[in-house]
Amino acid sequence: MHDIRNERTLILIKPDGVQRALIGEILARLERVGLKVVALKLVRAERRILERHYTTDETWVRTIGGKTREAFESYGLDVKQMMGTDDPLAIGRQVREWLIDFMLTSPVVAAVFEGVHAVSVARKVVGNTLPVFAAPGTIRGDLSADAPTVANAARRPVRNLIHASGTVDEAAHEVGLWFAPEEIHAYRRADEDIIFGEADSRRGAPSRT
Repeated sequence: MHDIRNERTLILIKPDGVQRALIGEILARLERVGLKVVALKLVRAERRILERHYTTDETWVRTIGGKTREAFESYGLDVKQMMGTDDPLAIGRQVREWLIDFMLTSPVVAAVFEGVHAVSVARKVVGNTLPVFAAPGTIRGDLSADAPTVANAARRPVRNLIHASGTVDEAAHEVGLWFAPEEIHAYRRADEDIIFGEADSRRGAPSRT
């Protein structure tokens, strides 16, 4: 079993997040829940990295297309009329290409966050992949309202500000893709004892006498 307390996840602040000056806001929200930045850089993404990051795996591509189709259906719109197909795999392939092209338009911020269940905690803070459906209080819910019904008509990806790894295995692959081992740093946050109660556990249970 992997170390739950020091789980890692990859966060990418996409071109829309960088260009809207939301870098600090996004990083702060993730830090405030107790996740720790252990790697951070502003980079120009290379296509070869993005091609590996946004996998051609049919399951993933079909999932992206399926979310797009569901968004259209929820608003009573004809996805086939807009996209030329209603096949989730074909839609997903179009969206993947648009996404890679978009990620090349400006620098992105790449970060590794570490902490208890970092993958699922980060996904909770980030919110639904489609901002139009993201809950208030999440990054996407508060800072974006984009939707496939608008984005795909303009032949572009949904601008949802941020990428967060979806699973622990995905995070391990993505962290290794964007960062060399020497770029990831170990240190203690000053508030770790308060957040996780380590000081109390070291002292033992309080006396009842």
